[in-house]
Order: sequence, then C-alpha cells, then structure tokens
Amino acid sequence: MAAMVKSEPLDSNSDSSPDQKRKKMKIAEPNDRMTVETALTRDGRFHDNVFIQTFTLVESESDPPRCVEMNVLVDCLDKQTFKMILEERNATQAPTAPPQAGSNLQKEDETNSIQLPMSNTSTETSAAGEPPKKQKYPVTVTDSAEILKILRHQFADLVKQMKKRYKKKKYSGVLSHLSGEFGKSTEGFSEVYTVKKLMELSDSVCMIDVKGVKQGTGFLLFDHYILTNAHLFKKDGIFYVNEYGHISAKVTATFNKENPSESNLKEIDVKPEIIDFQWGFDAYNRHVDFAVLELQDVDTSTGLLCRSSPDPKTGGVCLIGHPGGGVKRTDPTTIIERERRGEAFQRETGKNDRMDMLINTSIEENKVNYDMLMKPDSTEVTYDTCLFHGASGSPVFDESCQVIAMHTGGFPYKDEGVKSVIEYAIPLFTILENFLIEMMNRNNVEILTKFTREALTGLHSRDFIYNFIRHLVTEWKPSFSAALTAVWETVEENENHLRMKENLRTWIISKKEVLEKIQIAGNEALKEFMLENILVKLSQTDDDDEPMDE
Repeated sequence: MAAMVKSEPLDSNSDSSPDQKRKKMKIAEPNDRMTVETALTRDGRFHDNVFIQTFTLVESESDPPRCVEMNVLVDCLDKQTFKMILEERNATQAPTAPPQAGSNLQKEDETNSIQLPMSNTSTETSAAGEPPKKQKYPVTVTDSAEILKILRHQFADLVKQMKKRYKKKKYSGVLSHLSGEFGKSTEGFSEVYTVKKLMELSDSVCMIDVKGVKQGTGFLLFDHYILTNAHLFKKDGIFYVNEYGHISAKVTATFNKENPSESNLKEIDVKPEIIDFQWGFDAYNRHVDFAVLELQDVDTSTGLLCRSSPDPKTGGVCLIGHPGGGVKRTDPTTIIERERRGEAFQRETGKNDRMDMLINTSIEENKVNYDMLMKPDSTEVTYDTCLFHGASGSPVFDESCQVIAMHTGGFPYKDEGVKSVIEYAIPLFTILENFLIEMMNRNNVEILTKFTREALTGLHSRDFIYNFIRHLVTEWKPSFSAALTAVWETVEENENHLRMKENLRTWIISKKEVLEKIQIAGNEALKEFMLENILVKLSQTDDDDEPMDE
C-alpha cells in the first residue's frame, strides 16, 4: 500500500516556517550538481524512517503523472513542485541505514546512472539455522539519465496521440478506455458456456499430414469433406497436386489428438483425388488458398459449415489448431482492424537493428501477402496469435462460436524461437463462394446437394444458399441448369423452403433484367424452372408473353 507523505516536518517541536508546511514540496536550489536524493537527505525536514522505505517523487501538475528518479540532478527541477509517495515496508523486512550524502551511491561520476538491484546470497547462517537471505547490491546502468529524458519526451507525444484518437481530455480517460477495450476483447471467451461450446466444436478439428511435404490443420466442413490450406501441398515451390486433381503424396487426417499420451487417436486416410484446390487470387482479386479433401471413411463429428458466418470487423476471435504437429490448442485473441495493420508492423520495428532486419526480411519474403493486407479493400482477417507453423487451416471462431475464417499465414521470423509480426485468415464466405462456383462449373450435383442440405441447417449459411441461387439466376448460362435444379430440389426438402421461395419471387419480380433474361432465346431451361416452381407466372397466350407475379 502506498502512503502520501506531506512536506511538513514530522517532529512536532520543529521551528519550520508556515511556508515549509505546505502540502506540495519545492525542490531546493541547485548546489554543485546535487541529485534529488542528496537534496532530500540534506533538507533536514524528513525523519530517517522516510529513507528506510521505498519512495517516489511525482510531479504534482503533470498529466499523466510523471515520476522523478532519485539520481536526477536538481538543476533541471527548480521551481517545480512534487508529491512524495512512500511504499510501506513489510514488517518482516529489516531496516537499512539511510543513504548519506557523499557515499558511493552519490558520487558525481554516477549521477547519470540508474541504480538497479542485484541479488546476492549471503554465505553466512544465522544462529537459529535459518537459510541464507538474499542481499541486494546496486548495478549501474550507464547514460540512463539521457535515456530517461528521451523516453519521457516520446511518452508525452504518445499520450497526445492517444488523447486525440480516443477523444479524451486527460490521460486517466485514455487508461480507462484502454482497460475497457481490453476487457471487452477478452471477456467473450471467459464464459463457461462459450468455452464448453468451443470444446464441443473442436471435435471437428483435425491434424492434416501430407507425408514428406507438410503438416497443418483442417476441419470437417460438411458430410465427410475436410477444408484446409492449399499451401500444405507445396514444398520447394512444387505443388504435390497435378492438373487433374490427383495428390501425389499420402495424406491423413487425425482427429482427437488432444492428449500428450496420444490415446484415443482417430486417423483417417484422405482419398487421393482432391475435390477442389484453389491458390492465388479469384475473379474479384481476393486471396484464396484452400483445398477440399474427401475422407476415406465417414467421420462421426459434426461439420462446421452450418456455423459459418460473415466475419466481424472488430472483437475477439479464437483459433483451434495443431501448431507444430502437436496436440490441439486454442488461442483467444483480438482482431486487428484493417486501418491499424500498419501500426502493428511499426510496433514490432525500431527496437534494435537486428530485430528490424529479421522483420524486414520476413516482409520482403512475403511481399505479395504484405501488399495484400495493406490494400484499403483487403478482406482478410488479421490478429496476433501464438499458433504458428502447423496451424495453417485452423478454424477461426468469433465470440458467438461461429466460424468466420480459416487461419492461413503470417510473417514469421526467428528470434529465440519462431515469432510472427501479424497473422491473417481468409474469410470463410470467400472460400465457400469460390468452392460453390467451381462445383457449379463442374456440374457436380452430388456435392452441391450435400453442401446445400448441410448449409440450410445454419442461420447464416442458409442466407448463403439463397444468395447462391440468385447468383445462378443473374449469371445464368444453360450449363447452370443441373446445378440450379439440384440446389432448388434440396431447398424444397427443407422446412423453411416456403420463406425462401417467397423471398426469391419478390426479388425476381423486382429485377427487370431477370424477367428479360427469361425471354431470351436459349434460356428456355430457366423459363421452365421459373414456371414449374411458380416463381413467376406467364400469360398463356402467345401474344402476351410478359411475366407477372402470381
């Protein structure tokens, strides 16, 4: 507990003047480059017990409060007022003699240094046979006065910037704001319900092992199809997937890898024919890096497709994966907003030349990804995480336990172990959109049916199917007929199909270009689909072939 000490003399018989009894204390006039501690010990108004305890001088009028070190020269503190704060000594601590002026600690050649305690164990043993106690001796940090001056100057600028950013008048308001934001970002994953739900959903997460290539993480998306990163199949610039989608390495998915004893593991082989493999940039110039794999056996875990959701721009997230090919781990963290990504990189640099070199090298080696993240229209989710190599392909959950993205990469560098400046994930809806379009182009009715059936059980994924049907109609080609029919027939099996049907009818009627598309020669299949499902009603006469709502 800290105690505030007033500047009145502790001796009631003192002849001090009233001016000496004010609560704020003025530093004495400079005398031969005197330090603060020397000035206080020579002042004579303080009891010796004050110097036995640990105390700090705080400038009275500064915001934020500025502390003054005891070894600072008083010639730069003239006419300023301070408060003295004492730290109460524990009753078990033995008192030591107060420092005297002219002692080794106060020599002029040490006035530009900070005294740091160094522990040293005494070799003597007490009469009671007590173990030796540690004694502390000071260690000098050279040129610390200049360092303190620089840091204080930088801190003042930082406070001004934070006041402006958070629209606060005082430093205390900034601290309150930051404390509140930190609490908001971490409290979401401290609730027992959320933790239990994440543990339940983690059963769908598995370790992916591409033999002789790489290890990573994946998760059951729907039915018996696994989603992971495409770069897990790349080594030394070569992809181990050919143009026909055949994997030239053995691949396994291991579930339940949670216990270090590796009991209850469930290893399932992956079929050598890959379902979808996309790496690079899509038609909208968005980064894609994903592979959809098919398990040899059907896993009993629940797919996470029904828990897919658009990514939030702020808030807490949690990753679940297998970093380093080890046991399954979780890491709650916070989204770094797009406009603050530059700050995240700058925060890591400027510490020392070696660190700057390592970080800049990492950025240069991943220049394409760096430029991608710094674009104003970047769609990736960014954050700081301790899950590095081997965590690629991990699902990223939001605070509602919805899957919003798939962890993909970062900017790693080696400094006493592997570290990373910032990490990023590809939004799940970007992946699902590209996956469905590919299945549509291939007319893969089986997978489209399974995907739709699973997606209709989730709130956000149901809306995703609705938007996919609109895409099929808007971008209609005769080759889309099989895909549209398969998806719609699956929708009609769902209990919510009437609501979706009504929404589609309203949308079609409001879109003149869609109604005109129905009349174009070659689009008879689309016209027939609309009529059969009563999405539009056409006149029965040949002369009036305009669509009307039912």
